[in-house]
Amino acid sequence: MIGEHRRIYRLSLALVLAAAALFLFYDRTVSLGLLLGAALYYVYLLVLTKTVTAQLSAAIGNKRPFPAGFAVRVIVLASPLLIAARFPQHFNLFAAFAPLFINHLLTYILYARGERAV
Repeated sequence: MIGEHRRIYRLSLALVLAAAALFLFYDRTVSLGLLLGAALYYVYLLVLTKTVTAQLSAAIGNKRPFPAGFAVRVIVLASPLLIAARFPQHFNLFAAFAPLFINHLLTYILYARGERAV
């Protein structure tokens, strides 16, 4: 399962980098927004891995988990949007938003089975 997710992450990164290279000739703010969103999305994945691992180890050891784990993840996930909104002359807001959901879109496209919920 982890190997499948890594494949999707690599595929989404390749898709974002190709789009950034394509838009480099048309609008530099779109390319920079895509790169900003992709970079901070992968920082989010690292933070997500660390916080979930810490929460699982705390649950196994009957300890109290890190209380601000969710808040840290939300801040990291919102940071490309805040940066793009603060500097619109350098970053396109919609382009910074796109890499956050390309991974989910690729997961749906590649692994949707069409099974009905019972």
